Amino acid sequence: MKKMHAALEKLRSAFAEFEAAIAETELPLQIEKNVPTTRTAQRIATLYNRRLTTPWSVSEIKAFRALGVISDADLELVERYYASERAKGETDGRHRRDLCTFLNNWRGELDRARAFSQTAPKGWAQDSTLKAKEL
Repeated sequence: MKKMHAALEKLRSAFAEFEAAIAETELPLQIEKNVPTTRTAQRIATLYNRRLTTPWSVSEIKAFRALGVISDADLELVERYYASERAKGETDGRHRRDLCTFLNNWRGELDRARAFSQTAPKGWAQDSTLKAKEL
């Protein structure tokens, strides 16, 4: 009986170690669902009125990763530019309507935002050192 009890305790201990190892190697639930986890990705998702729990497609994730590091100042310029263009209406504003297209054309959108910041009314985005907007 003692041998059986010892074997059972050994089995329980091994199972606990196994569960701990599985817990360490499993991806977090957010990453498994392909939802934006970085602050920059969340701000871009918000720019397209997406919930932060909405998964991104594989092509969107690939395009986002290809961009590398996006500075907060650059993202702030694009956010202000998009706010201005969307205020003009769906047909008159010059802005991307699809997240993947936006990500694939990030450099062009940033150039537009910088040009806009040079001609925008005072108080918009003349300075590229603006602090990032808090979500």
